[in-house]
Amino acid sequence: MRWGLLVSVGAVVFAIAGLVAILSRVDLSAVQQPGRTGEYLRSRLTRAVIRRRAARANIPPQPPDLETSMSLAEGKNIYDADCAVCHGPDGHTPTSAGQGMLPRTVALDSAGVQSYSDRELFSIVREGIRFTGMPGFAGSETEQHIWDVVDYLRSLR
Repeated sequence: MRWGLLVSVGAVVFAIAGLVAILSRVDLSAVQQPGRTGEYLRSRLTRAVIRRRAARANIPPQPPDLETSMSLAEGKNIYDADCAVCHGPDGHTPTSAGQGMLPRTVALDSAGVQSYSDRELFSIVREGIRFTGMPGFAGSETEQHIWDVVDYLRSLR
C-alpha cells in the first residue's frame, strides 16, 4: 500500500516537474517567429478545426444573389470597415497592425485562403479563429453581410 502511494506521488511530482520544464521554454512573444515545425503544425491544426467546425455548424445556405455587383459592393464596404484594418485595403498587403500579429495576417488572395470552401470562409468570418487575432463578426454583422464578405473574398482571386 505504501509503495503504491509513494510511486503515485513520485509520478505526479515527475509530471509536474516535466510540465514546468516544458512551459519554461515556451515563448508566447508576438515578435518571435515560430519555427517551421511549429508553423506547419499550427496551420494543419487550424485548417482541420475550421473544416470540422464548418461541417458541423448551422450555416445558412448561400443566398442566390451572390456574385452580383450589389453583393460585391456590399462585401467590399463591410471588408473596408471590418477587415482592411489588418488585411490591408487590397486584401494582400497587411497593415502594420496585421504585420505585428503572430501568426501573421494572411493575404486573402493566397492559394491557402482561396482553397477554403465558401462554408469554411463563412465560418471563419462569422466565428473567427482563436489565438490568431481573427475576430468573429457574428455579433456585429448579419448572415447576409457575412455572405457578401465571402463573395468579396472570392473576387480577390
